[in-house]
Amino acid sequence: MNDEVVQLMSEDGLDPTDDDLAAVEVIYRAMWEDESPGLHELVASSFRAWAQTQHPHLEVADVEGDSRVEQANGCRVDLTRATRTNGGVTTTTLDLAQHAAQGRSVVTTRVLSGDGAAWVWVDVEAPLAAATPAGLSSSDQRGASALGEDAGQSRWAQLRATGAESLVSELLDTAQQRGGRPHLGREPLTTSPVPVRDVEHAKAIRNAVLSPDRPVPYLVLAWDLISPNTALGEMTRRAQSAALQVAGLARVFVMPLETLLPFQRVIGGEMDLEPGEARLYLPGEHEPHRHRTLAAEVVRSDPHQAGRWASHLLRLAVVEREPPPLFVRSQAQLGGQRRAPELASGASLRERIAVLESERDDLWGALFETRALRKAVRDERDELSQQILDIQEELELAQRRADDLQGQLIDSQHQMVDWLMQEGENAVSPDADASKKKYQQVTSIRQALQLARAKLVRVEIPPEAEQRIADLDSAIESQSWALSVFDGLLAFEAYANTGADFKDFRDWCRRSKHQRVWFANAKKLALSESEEVMRQPELRKHRMLPVSVQVESGGRIEMQAHLKLSNRSFAPRLYFHDDTRRPGGAGKVHVGYIGPHLPTKRFRT
Repeated sequence: MNDEVVQLMSEDGLDPTDDDLAAVEVIYRAMWEDESPGLHELVASSFRAWAQTQHPHLEVADVEGDSRVEQANGCRVDLTRATRTNGGVTTTTLDLAQHAAQGRSVVTTRVLSGDGAAWVWVDVEAPLAAATPAGLSSSDQRGASALGEDAGQSRWAQLRATGAESLVSELLDTAQQRGGRPHLGREPLTTSPVPVRDVEHAKAIRNAVLSPDRPVPYLVLAWDLISPNTALGEMTRRAQSAALQVAGLARVFVMPLETLLPFQRVIGGEMDLEPGEARLYLPGEHEPHRHRTLAAEVVRSDPHQAGRWASHLLRLAVVEREPPPLFVRSQAQLGGQRRAPELASGASLRERIAVLESERDDLWGALFETRALRKAVRDERDELSQQILDIQEELELAQRRADDLQGQLIDSQHQMVDWLMQEGENAVSPDADASKKKYQQVTSIRQALQLARAKLVRVEIPPEAEQRIADLDSAIESQSWALSVFDGLLAFEAYANTGADFKDFRDWCRRSKHQRVWFANAKKLALSESEEVMRQPELRKHRMLPVSVQVESGGRIEMQAHLKLSNRSFAPRLYFHDDTRRPGGAGKVHVGYIGPHLPTKRFRT
């Protein structure tokens, strides 16, 4: 905003405070389709009712025009409505702008219709660096802090202060009550959770989760086993709170125990969820660990936590969504036709603001010409964000591993003291593993493989399984990867000797309590590949890996199970085939690949 406009605002009786000049950004975006008759007036009526709930002293008109109220706390509130038609698209725009000491925030709702299609689009803009919004409750501040943000800077706190989530819920509820059908693609949008009724429904959820064409995220909450007597009431509160917090952004499903088990069977180990957990299944094609899981103990800590967590995760994705096609068409038409009108001297502020709005609309056309470049930059940023999340997860796992090792060290020290006191110096040391073998510390992957081939009996590693080992050993993380490789191979040896009573390697890692177990979570162990990889021949062929001719006469077999040694840099993987169930007890674990990540949609080399 230039000095001339600031001067005009002063002449017109407006106070050009700093908040009007501050930069703002979109912090929330929800949009859906609804072809109901009378949608423009229906949304306008709901918006006015919501605005008056937020600001009871605001005079709300039922016709086109503006309303303003000055509040006692120094906050000014402006409500505006405008309708126009461009390129066959009719657009109704409603704005509620709050001007306060913390900055200027705007809730904008647009209704667009044309050629039998119609969209509702809600945006929230807030200052780039706003203080804690006035009136934010202590519980809201705690919620912001729980998401790892300072309450004074929290976008989540800003959004709660604007009341936009309640607006979206009201718009969806009102549309359904009047016979409307808010939806994205074929997915209906509601403010209520959907119970998964039976096995067939669970299978339908599985099919939708794995479909690359699903346009809406799914938030699935599994029933908790901790308190079965109050499970219904607790799940109802959690699920309803979550549905309201992600209204317009995602669908919420509640999975009772009788449908959870069938769902786990059909979805596969890397994509399932356990009792009490919440999992957010993103739309599109992603590696399984991108579908984030919230642990049961966190879900049960607060009935609002699952919804708060999902809303926070979705926030970055939703604000980057492209405007509806109708908006793009109307702006393209407008940009090609409209010219800024000439203004006579002495024109009012509102006339000059109209000129600025016209110029802004012309800029939309230029903006859309840069969409390809913007998408490339956004994809790169998203990739970096995911790498940061992966690094954080690895640090958490490393800390957990360090804690476990520290505990084992303390236990060993106590055992050593007992041994010295009870048996004397000639007793056998208790610090060996279950196979009574002790191993030297490894410093490279090559050394780990040499040691494993020399010492391990029930793990087989053919030479051709090694891929770019020299590259891995020259990386800065090489020693950490070497320790992980050797830990994984020792886990295979222990599993081959003690895992007969368990379903598979993952089950043994989860339940055996053996000191050599590998991490059983989806971030470190996968027993199958994604459906995307397996349905594309050019990706699937890389999983045909070397194996002993005793297992497969051709010397190669399709391997999907793998250890995830790291999720950054080369993202090295160790693929294996479990042949431990071979009759006679002579089966082994066969390693078919150790090297950088095999090709997927994300990893092309």
